[in-house]
Amino acid sequence: MGKFKMKNFKNLIFREFIITFKNTKSLYSYCTFFFTSILLFVFAIGPDISILSQIYKPILWMITIFSLILISETFVFEDFLDGSLSELQFLGYSEEIIFLSKCSVMFVSLIIPNVILIPVSSILFKVDLASVIEITTLFIISLPTITLISILSALFSLQVKRNKFIQFILIMPFFIPIIIFATAENFFVANFSNEFKILVLIGLFLITLPLSILIGKLIIKELNY
Repeated sequence: MGKFKMKNFKNLIFREFIITFKNTKSLYSYCTFFFTSILLFVFAIGPDISILSQIYKPILWMITIFSLILISETFVFEDFLDGSLSELQFLGYSEEIIFLSKCSVMFVSLIIPNVILIPVSSILFKVDLASVIEITTLFIISLPTITLISILSALFSLQVKRNKFIQFILIMPFFIPIIIFATAENFFVANFSNEFKILVLIGLFLITLPLSILIGKLIIKELNY
């Protein structure tokens, strides 16, 4: 039974990768929105390097999260629209495997763009190399949790059939703990080291994973009724 589920999971991963890399518009939209937003902040704040470098992390995280929410629906919308979600369940794929395959492919497809976008955007804010490495590392560790929440929000928006604004309002509170721990400085909490940040972010992922799978399973079932 376990081997059968693993085979199903591999098949779905392969399917999702093909769909994602055939339709690169979502990734292009993500990169375009990311850089446009970064440039708008730079032009709005001005050339003061001391201010730019201090606010880089919160700006980066907010832009990234908004970008992820905007493109997350593309990973589920087409399958919902053409009935593929129902068909996959009819073929014996469980809701959990469908949900995890979409999250896994979204995670992998976003790692490479962000590993490039974060260092490049940091040049505009004159961020030092050590900080860039720290930000990139924390982002990669946080990305699985962010991906789970983003896909969950996309499924939920399909179910309730509301606009993006409602989706932002409903889902943003779940991102707040990630933003707090990923952007917190040592002066904010005594001895708040990067190692502690990493452990907290991993802990948030371990809490989010089972809850997201359970809720995602229920929403996918509900979408097909």
